[in-house]
Amino acid sequence: PLKDQRSINARDNYWYDYFLSKPPSAKGNWRIEQNFWAMEWNRRGTCSENVFNQQNYFNLAKTLMFTYDLTYIFFNARSPIQLPWPRVRDVMLAISKFTQARPELRCRYYNNNKILMEVVLCYDVLGKRVINCT
Repeated sequence: PLKDQRSINARDNYWYDYFLSKPPSAKGNWRIEQNFWAMEWNRRGTCSENVFNQQNYFNLAKTLMFTYDLTYIFFNARSPIQLPWPRVRDVMLAISKFTQARPELRCRYYNNNKILMEVVLCYDVLGKRVINCT
């Protein structure tokens, strides 16, 4: 867990946990307030813990998050996506054209409709190259 408030605020400026009722605090119960981040580290970060410590892992994740501009990918003239209801195939193809790798799309049901919630780009262990998500 992050122990100082400035690090917590910096992380939450770009990656906010919307399931929390109030912003996390360095003085609060980190098991509750930073549970999402602990889960992310345990599920994804530990595969590279021999290369990165937890802080460096999240710093790299932040950098990688801004590597590809999905707004540009989806709405540029080279690969326009049909709106308002794009097909999964079109979204996958547009992202793959830019990244040269297959992303993972995560969807959820909302008001009886399946909506796109998250686009995942997978990287090699060092975070240097986008690879196909399995």
